[in-house]
Amino acid sequence: MKILFLSEDKELAKFLEEDSNTLVKTIEKIDEEFVLKNKIDFIVSYGYRYILPYEVLRHFSGRAINLHISLLPYNRGADPNFWSFVDNTPKGVSIHYMDTGLDTGKVITQKKINFDASKESFATSYNTLQVEIRKLFKSCWQDIKTSESANNSNGQTIVNKGTYHRAADKEKYMHLLKDGWDTNIAYFLNRIKNIQI
Repeated sequence: MKILFLSEDKELAKFLEEDSNTLVKTIEKIDEEFVLKNKIDFIVSYGYRYILPYEVLRHFSGRAINLHISLLPYNRGADPNFWSFVDNTPKGVSIHYMDTGLDTGKVITQKKINFDASKESFATSYNTLQVEIRKLFKSCWQDIKTSESANNSNGQTIVNKGTYHRAADKEKYMHLLKDGWDTNIAYFLNRIKNIQI
């Protein structure tokens, strides 16, 4: 199968290639002409910064998935790990079908993950989520690629539910990350509780 891999993740790229797939890799913005010219069969997105337009997705019903490091429908959009702590929402990882919204397609599978904020930094929790999303993807890839997908999915559509953030939303908090992303989460949460932003 020819897969458009919208990611820079080397581990999952290797996994898909070892599964006898040919990958077309890019993190650049793509359009309908690109997918038709490259004769793409399936799309896997992980950390891709653009929303795919209808003109692209209409060719991939049930064959375009996104890996997202939040427990959807919570923390759609940018910086999901950061916002899961700031907003005190459930944490985890999700794989969902892509639609023209931002992390709004039907959920295929997900895993809830618990963290002890006193023992974690934003960097360590982010790394845990990366490990868990890769494991989840590898464990369900065979089912995803052979299923009729969206038509048979029991997943829920997540439009207008949960939470959403843009990249710019976190800017007002950045000065409180004393050690950058290595800042202890409990320390940070205590600071934002005591400081009016």
